[in-house]
Amino acid sequence: MNLRLRICAVLGVFVAVSAAFVLAVLWAYGVLLPGFVGGTIVFLRYGTVDVDLLRLPVSWATALVVVVGFLAAQTYYGYQRVLDGTRGDTGDADHAVARTVRRLAMTADVPEPTVRVVADETESCYTVGRLTDATIVVTTGLIDSLDADELEAVLAHEIAHVANRDVTLMTVTTLFLEIADRAYHAARLARRALADPDELSSSSRIALYWFLPLVALTYVFVAPILWVFPTIADWATRTLSQSREFAADAAAARITGKPMALASALVTLAEADATPETDLRTTRTRALCIVPTDLVTGDDTTSLPAIRRPMDASRRRERVTAWLEAATPSTPVDADDSSPTHPAVDDRVRRLSELAAELEGGP
Repeated sequence: MNLRLRICAVLGVFVAVSAAFVLAVLWAYGVLLPGFVGGTIVFLRYGTVDVDLLRLPVSWATALVVVVGFLAAQTYYGYQRVLDGTRGDTGDADHAVARTVRRLAMTADVPEPTVRVVADETESCYTVGRLTDATIVVTTGLIDSLDADELEAVLAHEIAHVANRDVTLMTVTTLFLEIADRAYHAARLARRALADPDELSSSSRIALYWFLPLVALTYVFVAPILWVFPTIADWATRTLSQSREFAADAAAARITGKPMALASALVTLAEADATPETDLRTTRTRALCIVPTDLVTGDDTTSLPAIRRPMDASRRRERVTAWLEAATPSTPVDADDSSPTHPAVDDRVRRLSELAAELEGGP
């Protein structure tokens, strides 16, 4: 399945799951729980009960409005939610990274994304977007670790995500995954209170004190319903992420004409010693990055490290070839994950090496 079809399929799943999530919450708290409580009272008093559970607590028109509003809010706020960790406003800065992004955007014929450079030693780069705009976040650690051609190739990879129009969908799916997981986590408050009461937050303790019956009923009846949504959202995020990385790699190679520069950049990033978080919500936002690293937070900066001159082409090829020969076959960066968010780095590097050989071979 090509990227366009996969995007359409994931978009369809995302809209359907988002609608089902809203309807499930409305039904659970508007029909199921009131029906159970009311039906129990009636049964204890009269020995019979007649509860209609096959309905919604609101009209279908109202439910449609709520679903559309939920989707619109995710599209709008998902972009800002991911960027909340970065502070400052360097979007109009005229530094080397911004100039490179501007040139690459013109080459790819896409609107110029905003650029944020974050003062952080982590070697990371990611793009978030919505229907109207996009932002590329780059760390000073990444700039410091790559040479000029490698940095250009990584930025072209991010531009390719904008050109392929997958960045908006990835942004909102990661937000929905966070919402669904938090809802499921909250629904399991009763279990968490029994298993590890010392770890409860102050708001959780207040909820237990004032709404204990509702908390217990939510765990019994609502949590099993909400369990399925993080699972489906996680699958959709992974499915799109795997395909989009290969497509962006190939597009970046075409934009710059230097597939080996991206290959050597991926080697550098794969060799970086990083231990990503294991929390589901944090883990899935790693799908936005060029390799699976945690999203960086911090202040924006216009003080960039000096960008190194490009490596000699023959040395670059030798480095990539040596790394491929030493690499464990098909090992993802997040190899501890049974279903990683990214393709194996050696697969990506090998494809780029083959593409470089084709380009050098000519027509």
